[in-house]
Amino acid sequence: MQTTQDASVDFMPLGSIRPSPTNPRKRFSEAEQAEMIASVRKHGLLQPMLVRPWPDEPGLFELVAGERRHRAATAAGLKDVPVLVRDLSDDEVLHIQIVENLQRKDLHPLEEADGYKVLSDRGHTLEQISVEVSQTKTYVAQRLKLCALNASTRKLFFDGKLNAKTALVIARMPTDLQDKAAKEITASRWTGEPMSLREASDHVQTNYMLRLDQAPFKTADEQLVPAAGACGPCPKRTGNQSDLFGDVKSKDVCTDPACYAKKRDAAAAQKRVEAEATGRKVIAGKDAKVTQPYQHGALVGGWVKLDERCYDDPKQRTYRQIIGAKGVKSAALLESPHGGEMIDVMQKSDLKKALADKGIQARSTGASNPSQSAENAKKKAADAYRGELFRQVRAKHEGTGLDDFDLKIVAVTFYRRLWNENQRRLAKLYDWGSKAISEADFAKKVDKFEQSDSEALGRLVMDIALIGESVAESYSLNSKPELLEATARVRGIDPGAVRKQIEGDMKPKRPTPTPAKTTPASAPKPPAKADVKKRFAVKKVPAAKKVPAAKKSAGVKKTAKSASPAEQFNKANPGAAWPFPTDNRP
Repeated sequence: MQTTQDASVDFMPLGSIRPSPTNPRKRFSEAEQAEMIASVRKHGLLQPMLVRPWPDEPGLFELVAGERRHRAATAAGLKDVPVLVRDLSDDEVLHIQIVENLQRKDLHPLEEADGYKVLSDRGHTLEQISVEVSQTKTYVAQRLKLCALNASTRKLFFDGKLNAKTALVIARMPTDLQDKAAKEITASRWTGEPMSLREASDHVQTNYMLRLDQAPFKTADEQLVPAAGACGPCPKRTGNQSDLFGDVKSKDVCTDPACYAKKRDAAAAQKRVEAEATGRKVIAGKDAKVTQPYQHGALVGGWVKLDERCYDDPKQRTYRQIIGAKGVKSAALLESPHGGEMIDVMQKSDLKKALADKGIQARSTGASNPSQSAENAKKKAADAYRGELFRQVRAKHEGTGLDDFDLKIVAVTFYRRLWNENQRRLAKLYDWGSKAISEADFAKKVDKFEQSDSEALGRLVMDIALIGESVAESYSLNSKPELLEATARVRGIDPGAVRKQIEGDMKPKRPTPTPAKTTPASAPKPPAKADVKKRFAVKKVPAAKKVPAAKKSAGVKKTAKSASPAEQFNKANPGAAWPFPTDNRP
């Protein structure tokens, strides 16, 4: 048997070969392995295994490449097997094993990661590994990070509950939080599917990452928590690992909530000691819970946060900015029962005096943002207009059934509610292409279809279609109720007139001035009834010509007495209400 550099193929006892402890591949397909065992039993091993002499143990050899063949030969009961013996260094063995496994289609990303980890542990740099395996530095860094998964999340990954990208999202987290995050990401939602990569990334950023620019402690303080050091150079800061956190927009984000909490608590303890030493009041424990019952709500008991904005100030600065550092020294400290941070607070009465010393007359100290009140008033007006328009549209829908225009409303409404993937399926079903089409294009498609109506379900369907627009959305008050207004026009209702009426009714009532005494001849005449009617008159829609029965779609029910309001409107005003919606909705 040859064991020199010419490394010829020869046979050796299978029992003298041991599997390599550094082989990154640990999982093998049972079906494929069974096929190989059957082939080995019939034909023997057709390809030799690569081995090297086992260090310090004469007569034994380490299996460098050919793990599956070794297992099949063992299962098939072979005594001697073909081998190729080479004298290889440890690094050469690792490189061969990793490269060989990278060429296999069924190699799991975790096994690949473990292989890179062995190289890294032996001193290979990230750049060296990327060159050796012909991959980018970012790719190798992300694969290496997968090794940080704990045992249970590794199992989820091997079981197919996570893919390489969602597993990386979890691997970037501290191990004690990985199980909780993995459970949330892999849980089936109402759609029956787990979170997508983007949803998983957003979920982790929202719930497990913390912005350092808003930290209640000095991030540059190396001695705050000596074991952690300053936040700037910390490897758990997103900006210091761009290869791993490319999906996080900010570079100043902490990915270790536990470390963040330690620094927050340490800073709060320091501030508490300093406050007590100077005689400042500290609100903690049960008193703090009473003062701040909700994390994001207003304080109770007459307390105001100094970091809130003062709306009585023309510059709308915070109270802290107005009263200055000297004024803050007289404020109390609230130890938040929700986050533990120390919050500078002051009683409204004391704050009012402090503002007066700065020349500001405080009328709304601690009050809510007046711009919010303006938004509430705007929403109330929008709700009143939409509600009244909806009521009038319903009143006009009497005994007409469901006509062609109504069905267009229903079609567009339901199309809006479809998820993008369902829109794509619909587009493919109707041969509109492989991508979801826009609402405007969908409306044009629907306009070409023959419609049918149903008197029994007409009102119910239209209620479902229009009820969503009967109330203004808080986050989009500038949007128009397009479907509702279009239906109103077809029903002979003037949306503009309804809006003016509502706006007039909602104007604040002013005291009626005492009328001056006038002679009967000079007294103003009340407006004539005809003038009042003319003010709110809606353009009459001329009767449409009767549509020949031959042109009607099969199964369409139309009243023989007269055309529907939609037909009358469309005849008199072609294209006035349709097509819609537009593609430039906010």
